[in-house]
Amino acid sequence: MGKMWSLGGFCSSKVTLWLKKIYGNQPIPQYEVNARTVDILYELVECNEARDGDVSLLIEDMKQKGLLAESLDLSLSSLSSEGTSYLNVLVNSAMTLETKDASLASCFCAINDMTSELFETESKNREMEWELTNTRKKLTAVLMLEKRLEE
Repeated sequence: MGKMWSLGGFCSSKVTLWLKKIYGNQPIPQYEVNARTVDILYELVECNEARDGDVSLLIEDMKQKGLLAESLDLSLSSLSSEGTSYLNVLVNSAMTLETKDASLASCFCAINDMTSELFETESKNREMEWELTNTRKKLTAVLMLEKRLEE
C-alpha cells in the first residue's frame, strides 16, 4: 500500500474527485488525510472503476444481443441453449472487433480491416528483415576490412 501513497498528489486528487462524484452536491465527510486513509480510499476508487467497467461491458453485451435479436426477429427467451451460445459468440466477436453492431456486414468489414493491417505489418516486417540483413552484411564487410588493415 505504501507505493500508492508515494504517488502523492495523484492518488489524493483521484480520491478527492471520486468522493465529489459520489457525494455530488452534499459535503464530503471529514476524514483524516494520511497514508493509510488515502491508500484505503484509493483501493475503493480502483474497485469502483473496475466495477463500473464490468457494468458497462454487461450493458453493451445486452444492447448487442437486443439489437441482434431485433434484426433477426427473435426472442432471446425462445432460443435454445445452443442458439444462446452461438449468439454469445457472435456478440463477443462483435465487441472484440469493436464493430458498430453485430451484423455480419460489420463483422466482415472489421475482419477485412484487420487482415489488411496484418498484411501491412507483415510487409513492414519483411522490409525490416531485409534492412537488417543488409546492415549485417555491411557490418561483416567493415569488420573484415578492419581485420585486414590490422594484419
